[in-house]
Amino acid sequence: MRKRLSYFSLIVLWICLAGKTYAQNSKKTTVNNPLIKDEFFNNIPLANVLADMEKKYPIKLIYDKTELKPYNITYWFANETFQEGLKVIFKKMPLKFYMDENDVIHIVGKNKKIETIADTKFEGQPTKSDFTLTGRVVDATNGENLPFATVTIKNSKSGSQTNVDGYFTLLKVPSDTVTLEVSYVGFVTRLFHLHPRLNMEDLKIEIDPATGVLEEVTVTEKKTEVLKANEVVGMIKMTPRNIARLPNVGERDPFRAFQLMPGVSASNESSSGLYVRGGTPDQTLVLYDGFTVYHVDHLFGFFSAFNYNAIKDIQLYKGGFDAKFGGRISAVAEITGKEGNKKEFNAGADVSLLSANGYIETPIGDKWTFLLAARRSWKGPLYKKLFERFTTENTTQNTQTGGNLPGGTGRNPFGSFGQEQVASSYFYDLNSKLTFRPTKNDILSLSLYNGTDNMDNSSSSSLTGFGPPRGGGGFSGRGFNTATNDISNWGNLGGSLKWSRQWNEKFYSNALISYSNYYSNRDNSRLMTITRDSVDTDVRIGQIEDNSLSDVTAKIDFEWKPILNNQFDFGLQAARNTIKYTYSQNDTIKVLDRNDTGSLYTAYVQDQIRLFDGKLHINPGIRMTYFDVTQKVYFEPRISGNFNVTSKLKLKGAAGIYYQFVKQINREDISQGNRNFWVLSNSSTLPVTRSKHLILGGSYETADYLFDVEFYQKKSTDITEYTLRFVPQLNRMLAASETFFNGDETINGVDILVQKKFGNFNGWIGYTLAEAKRSIAAFSDKPYYSDQDVRHQFKIIGSYKYKKWDFAATWIYSSGRPYTSILGAYQVTLLDGTVRNFTNPSDKNANRFPAYHRLDVSATYNFSPKFNIGFSVFNLYNHTNVWYKRFQVITDEDLTVLQTTNVNYLGFTPNVTLSWKLK
Repeated sequence: MRKRLSYFSLIVLWICLAGKTYAQNSKKTTVNNPLIKDEFFNNIPLANVLADMEKKYPIKLIYDKTELKPYNITYWFANETFQEGLKVIFKKMPLKFYMDENDVIHIVGKNKKIETIADTKFEGQPTKSDFTLTGRVVDATNGENLPFATVTIKNSKSGSQTNVDGYFTLLKVPSDTVTLEVSYVGFVTRLFHLHPRLNMEDLKIEIDPATGVLEEVTVTEKKTEVLKANEVVGMIKMTPRNIARLPNVGERDPFRAFQLMPGVSASNESSSGLYVRGGTPDQTLVLYDGFTVYHVDHLFGFFSAFNYNAIKDIQLYKGGFDAKFGGRISAVAEITGKEGNKKEFNAGADVSLLSANGYIETPIGDKWTFLLAARRSWKGPLYKKLFERFTTENTTQNTQTGGNLPGGTGRNPFGSFGQEQVASSYFYDLNSKLTFRPTKNDILSLSLYNGTDNMDNSSSSSLTGFGPPRGGGGFSGRGFNTATNDISNWGNLGGSLKWSRQWNEKFYSNALISYSNYYSNRDNSRLMTITRDSVDTDVRIGQIEDNSLSDVTAKIDFEWKPILNNQFDFGLQAARNTIKYTYSQNDTIKVLDRNDTGSLYTAYVQDQIRLFDGKLHINPGIRMTYFDVTQKVYFEPRISGNFNVTSKLKLKGAAGIYYQFVKQINREDISQGNRNFWVLSNSSTLPVTRSKHLILGGSYETADYLFDVEFYQKKSTDITEYTLRFVPQLNRMLAASETFFNGDETINGVDILVQKKFGNFNGWIGYTLAEAKRSIAAFSDKPYYSDQDVRHQFKIIGSYKYKKWDFAATWIYSSGRPYTSILGAYQVTLLDGTVRNFTNPSDKNANRFPAYHRLDVSATYNFSPKFNIGFSVFNLYNHTNVWYKRFQVITDEDLTVLQTTNVNYLGFTPNVTLSWKLK
């Protein structure tokens, strides 16, 4: 782990030093921003200075001489650009400047609203018609391109969406005087009027973030949505700025926000992973700037692995996703990282009771941008509460007796107990991105990520003076001392290098190479010294686990728009996976020792078709993958579409076949709670998982409300589980091939969403009715409920804006999850002569926990756009929700005790967060 950290630190240091060197030797010079080596003005009227500069340098200026008349300046331009000098001069004057679409500098008063020719409808005659328009959609505050923004021609069915780099293409634009409507989640929708004088060779459309997302605005084009849930079947779109006001126990977290949507489980507090429509987190493909992230949790799931300050955009596909994505059978979360501010240096920080989080972003010269974001937990009272809750036993529910313990008189099986524990834990993550634009058609970017958790929960304990009295007096002198190791570290290291190019107005490509490494190490072993009649016996029990996964991938994606109403997407991909997993018990028994390597070679093609004047959208595609381990080709045909019956009513559907080659196995541990590990599929004990999706739905959308419903079914084969519960039946040394069990799973459900999109008060109500059943013959001769089966989920989310306050509340209800209990215990003598305790489980998942529910609230006071303070309370009414049950068998000669313990989630938990940013 230290090597991984040192490598990553060296790379980040190299980027910082390279950026600093470049900044010291480069000025942001352009045609209209020349480098001025030596110009001195002493008490000269500002208008005269500007006129003089226009004569000497290639500068285009527009200003009102009358407005500038009161101002004289004394300034020395010394080896700096013209705009850098203006910034310094205007710091002491009520003036500002901006550059319009034609690269002309306008000088106006600081309070004057900036308007460009694109803000006013052109009433003259067009000069061009039936042409192709390309351009970019850009954040007006920092200059970053915005991915997946919508660009449509007003009063027309013709439109397009920006790609992952913010570029769009519109074919057959009627004239160069039409009006474009540009929208993006969390930003104010803009009407952009084309004008014959606009530079359409490099069109840039700036849109403003919504400073008051929840404000009621009467002009339709000025509204902005908190989330998008109706553009594509099964897709939810959200930008990080929209989740800032939602209650949270840690920080503003995009994955926690997605858990508030129907179809995504929110009742598992111990994971910020996405349980989407009955699927497990490993069945969701998580992409960050093109590379796969295999672990998405910090601090037992209360943080996701993704820093809010480093993310620009997130899209979640809940099913039926395109042929472009593969390797998972449930869902896709596509995350686009920020590139860094293109206009000026910026920095910010968040400090809460759990962690500190900071970032810097800056342009470097004219063609580079850089972003660095870092986060680390700190051990305050709230962190300690979380750590203790999830690393120690709590709320013992009952104690059962069994085995040879008869009912009797006067027996006291318990003595004195002592325990010492010095626990430590922390997590950190780092995000870095360096972007270079050598030309207006090319983008090169290097994105790096490292997130790690470290935990040391080791302890020692002793129990003396227990057991039944012998011979009518005193205790038997029994006791034991235990030294427990519980040391873990886990995380993910990854990065990608991407080259994007706009070859022409119809052809675009993205080439990427990436590396990702997941690692998890745990030593959970105990050395017990048992004293019986003054004789000490040492017994070592417990587990040691080591799981490592590396993923090296190269891929190239193409976008081609040959004709109106068609866009072809196609690409190639090659990936090499190496996965190691070792699992040992009691220092001597190596249960599993796997070292698997495999390669995947993939090609895909899909078409986006618009028919019937844009009312019908169809997206057919196919994905083909060759897996060298099985030496087979896997075909994945897919199709999705939607039909606009009216401007308000939409019907939609999707179907497809999906394969998963790398999967996370659930290791059943009834007594201590299940655990997971990554493995690579093979042709025998770990077959490739296959799933069929079918989704049908519809929506009704008005100006302010959305009513959405989707019915879905997922039928999966070769779902794998792992257990040691059948070892006693084998009565011999365990073979790995006898511990993996495969079967089928069927998930049926319906998601319902009712959303109020705009206004001072907005939010949504979500409901999911679902059933997930598995059929694995080794566990049961009939189907049983999957671990993640939750029949009913009901969520209410509300936000209200009042002056400088933002209030929010979420209420979540989920029916209880299934679990397997223990009915009794017994001993087995193995071939090596050792004696092992084994438990007698109930039928697989035959029991259910009580219903889960909680209320979270928050209030944020915005002192200014740059600084705010947030207060939140998790589980306001302190409801007890059960995480899992822990079973422990205590056996000593004629004494057997089965102890059942409820391990609970968090109760009432407050938090405070301070947020500040420079710009």
